[in-house]
Amino acid sequence: MCCGNSLAAQEIWRENFSEPGKGIWGSGEKYIVSDFSGITTWNLEFDENELTLIDAEDYAKTVSTSGGRFEVRDIHGEVVWRSEWIDISGLEKVDIELTASETGSGANTETKYLKTFYRLDEGEEIPFAEYSANAGNWGSVQAVSKGLKGNSLQIVCYLSNHYANDKVILDEVVVAAEEKYYPPAEPGEIILNEILFNPFPDGEDYVEIYNNSNRVIPLGKLFLASRDKEFQLEQIYDLSGKIYLIPPKSYVAITKDTSAVFPFFQIECSECFQQVARIPSFNNDDDYVVLLNENLEILDELYYNESMHTPFLADVEGVSLERVSFSEPTNAPGNWHSASSDAGYGTPGYENSQTGRELTGKPKVIFEPEAFSPNLDGYNDEFVVRYEMTKPGYVANITIFDAAGRFVQHLAKNEILGTTGKFVWNGEDETGSRLPLGVYVVIVEIFNTEGEVHRFKDGVVLTDILK
Repeated sequence: MCCGNSLAAQEIWRENFSEPGKGIWGSGEKYIVSDFSGITTWNLEFDENELTLIDAEDYAKTVSTSGGRFEVRDIHGEVVWRSEWIDISGLEKVDIELTASETGSGANTETKYLKTFYRLDEGEEIPFAEYSANAGNWGSVQAVSKGLKGNSLQIVCYLSNHYANDKVILDEVVVAAEEKYYPPAEPGEIILNEILFNPFPDGEDYVEIYNNSNRVIPLGKLFLASRDKEFQLEQIYDLSGKIYLIPPKSYVAITKDTSAVFPFFQIECSECFQQVARIPSFNNDDDYVVLLNENLEILDELYYNESMHTPFLADVEGVSLERVSFSEPTNAPGNWHSASSDAGYGTPGYENSQTGRELTGKPKVIFEPEAFSPNLDGYNDEFVVRYEMTKPGYVANITIFDAAGRFVQHLAKNEILGTTGKFVWNGEDETGSRLPLGVYVVIVEIFNTEGEVHRFKDGVVLTDILK
């Protein structure tokens, strides 16, 4: 960071403008050219009726100089740079620092300035404690505010520069903070819930944990480890990185590279998937996953092996193991199962497909509606087969026939089921062709390795217009 980093706390947010050409500039005509594509952490406000930019040399935009910075040059008017709203809940002693600079000889304080403010929890704009108002020839300063408290923070900068040979520069906007003190997690409060130990060739392992407590627990105070051949702990890595607080009764998945996981799975909550510097290298056949608190006390531990996957899978590469029950011991027989196929063979960051629901009785299958019309009018466009299983481990075949008994479509073929889920038919055959209107028969067969077999049958009318 320019001029040294005076912030002693842990960095939680930074904008150093590494992508050039983002902002506004003149067109040579009477309109303003802008490009903010890909920018999500800040925005620029301006009034086109009160701002004059003649050509491309008149701008308020990011440039590549010094590794990236935001510059204002020869604009007649004012622009307002605003950061996104930054989550600072669960933090204390929040500090902001940014570099405010200028070059050139222009000294008019009314037309050349960089003024810095912040907002807490959508409140009013408050000037920085140090070097908030910078105007004329001020050189380069570090504008700073320290010890802020709140739930959300926004940084606001007002910039102007009417000189063609001068520049007003905003750079290295940094927010840092200290985490509040939280008592160390105890066994039973944080538990292992899912693991992918045999990813696809371009993928990465991940481990999901569940906050089983009624309190917030910092992720950065936890550690993951494995065991060596003598059963001693090894590869003990902390889960620090971006400050992240695990809410009560919620999930968080951890990996060392989210970009090597996201393409392969359905990600329902990107914030619930945290990237850290390192996690242990888990073997593809068998290994130990050990979760520890900040005092390196064991919170939970799983011994897994490849045979814990369902035998109905020909290849377990890219398939996660999911915990079935929070209340059963982690290593209890049958408490881990392959993620279901209709869940994409993994549910990182949200409820497992194999979560036990304490259901009783036989598996349940629901067919709906009795008639459907896939004409995209928003009413009964799909036929849905819903299921509820009494336990994990079931596999399904769902076959569709026409009224004459001729095969039409495999809606599911040896699909690994979760404890709940659904399959959808859009009225097409296996080639993707629309089928004729009429009556069709749907047969569902559900079975497991224990020899249980359950069959269900229903008829459905494929029509065109429903009223």
